Amino acid sequence: MSLIKIDEDKLQSEGFTDSGIKRYVNTVTEYSELLFERSKKFGEARKASDSDVEINYENVQGAVRVITANFGTEETPKWKLWVQAGEYLLTAACGYLGSQATTENAPTSYTLMFVMAAVFGVGLFIARRTSKN
Repeated sequence: MSLIKIDEDKLQSEGFTDSGIKRYVNTVTEYSELLFERSKKFGEARKASDSDVEINYENVQGAVRVITANFGTEETPKWKLWVQAGEYLLTAACGYLGSQATTENAPTSYTLMFVMAAVFGVGLFIARRTSKN
């Protein structure tokens, strides 16, 4: 369902390439559909229980504000969230293993596991912080 009509001939006469025209049309269409859906949701949220949905200026402006507030912000990839959770778990493991390794008659395996947890934790931290995406 397309709510808008884009004059592709005008875009071409202004110097848009075929790929530029395609990207422009897709972007404007996606934004139009998103604005339409968000405006409807604002209208539905603000309607009285005994009346029909009316989508007015305020509903559309509210949708615009919500959409533009998210421009330029990138969503954190899911793998980064899992890596960060791993960092927290390894930090907890380091704390536990470090406390166990310093007790009297502690097996050397605690010290070895402490060092491995610390190395893996730092490695995960570096991988997450230096990744472009």
